[in-house]
Amino acid sequence: MLKKYRTILKEEGWKGLIKREGWKVGALLFTFFLVKGLVWLAIFYGLFEVIAD
Repeated sequence: MLKKYRTILKEEGWKGLIKREGWKVGALLFTFFLVKGLVWLAIFYGLFEVIAD
């Protein structure tokens, strides 16, 4: 399911995704990528803090 949405996102962008699947899917996917990015930032920041000390 996520793969399908990512394919639409790559081919048509955010407007195409919202047009084809609706606002709920667009908001869900945006939130997913936002949280994923924040987790990676937290991991790298934590790793940097461990190395720096």
